[in-house]
Amino acid sequence: MIGSVVRTDSMALRVIGSGLSLLPLGVRLVLLAVALLVAMAGCTVAWIDQQSYVPSPNVCRADEVGHRADCVPPQQLARTQQAGVLR
Repeated sequence: MIGSVVRTDSMALRVIGSGLSLLPLGVRLVLLAVALLVAMAGCTVAWIDQQSYVPSPNVCRADEVGHRADCVPPQQLARTQQAGVLR
């Protein structure tokens, strides 16, 4: 099953590559520059979106509640979510 997908993908890449090889060098360079700019814009958008990421709290299991200081007990988490404040 995966072999048919690989063959289809490689065939599509071969067709695209042969089509690009028919274009003049200047046009190929312009297409490469446009593709690079699109990729850079996508990475920039993802990086900016990552800046507002708030990690989810580390919730304790029932047997860890009194032993660990780096986790939030489930009851406390439920209260903060009800109050609308998630730390």
